[in-house]
Amino acid sequence: MSAEKKIFLTGGSGRMGSSLIPLLKVADWTVAAPSSSSVNILEPSTLDRFLEAFKPSVVLHLAAYTDVASAEQQKALCWQVNVEGTRNVARAANAIGARMVHISSDYVFDGEHGDYLESDTPNPSNYYSLTKVVAEEASRAAKDVLIVRTSFKESTWRYPMAFMDQFTSADYVDVIAQEFCLLLEHLELVQIDILNLVTMRKSVFELAVQRNPTLLPGSRLDAKVHIPPDVSLNISQWQELKRSFKLA
Repeated sequence: MSAEKKIFLTGGSGRMGSSLIPLLKVADWTVAAPSSSSVNILEPSTLDRFLEAFKPSVVLHLAAYTDVASAEQQKALCWQVNVEGTRNVARAANAIGARMVHISSDYVFDGEHGDYLESDTPNPSNYYSLTKVVAEEASRAAKDVLIVRTSFKESTWRYPMAFMDQFTSADYVDVIAQEFCLLLEHLELVQIDILNLVTMRKSVFELAVQRNPTLLPGSRLDAKVHIPPDVSLNISQWQELKRSFKLA
């Protein structure tokens, strides 16, 4: 990037932030990821003060309420963090003229047919996913925002079984972090407002056996709750962008 490489992260201590920050530092970014006790997205004044002093070129909004099951009982908190928090980050990014990168989810879709394009209409199936859809709109309060829809798993597969009949484009967090770093390194070339940033479509079982070859195959039909058949995101746009990065 031509501008000074300074980036501010919310949710920097989370799964993605912990994987991404070391990569950004290797790529010569100046990174600020203060704890929520010092900079709280629900307290706009703390955001404003920190960003005015740090003056990042990019604000990466990772912080979110992500417990899908608990969201049904804690709706007010989930809304406050995911929607109001995102709106506060967008306004703070505007105040200093920074580009905002807002992290969204494949959960904005119901997972009934898969291969979702960026242009497909979201169809949330639970309260958490509803807040993620509304959060995307809240992020548009930023004058310069890129909404990134993604999905990632822990770096190891800890379960004894994985579904052969559920499909995804999610990948392990360390893999997706590498993709994120590549995106951020070429952010000035990305002149779109929504991007699917994941990897190729595969079954959950195919993903799981990459790191746990001894696990057993299972079926989503045996689960006690509804498991959507295909939550994969189409990555044609991301593949085209990566080709353009190599030419730049």
